[in-house]
Amino acid sequence: MASVLAFSAVALFLGGITLGVLVVVAREIRREDRACSLEEEAPSRMSRGTRRLTGFGSRELDLRSLTVGRRAAA
Repeated sequence: MASVLAFSAVALFLGGITLGVLVVVAREIRREDRACSLEEEAPSRMSRGTRRLTGFGSRELDLRSLTVGRRAAA
C-alpha cells in the first residue's frame, strides 16, 4: 500500500511539472504572437526559453514572411 501511495505522489508531482511547463510555453507563444515579436530578439527570458524549447530559433525561417501576412490582415 505504501508503494502505491509513493508512486501516486511521484506521478502527481511529475504531472504538475509537465502541466506547468505546458502552461508557460502556451502563454509565451500567445504573448509573442500578439506582439508580432518573432522577427526580433526574444523580449524576455521566458520567451527565449520557449523559443529554445520549441526549436523556433534553430530553423532558418524567413521571419519577415511570418509578419507580412499578419500586418496586411490588420
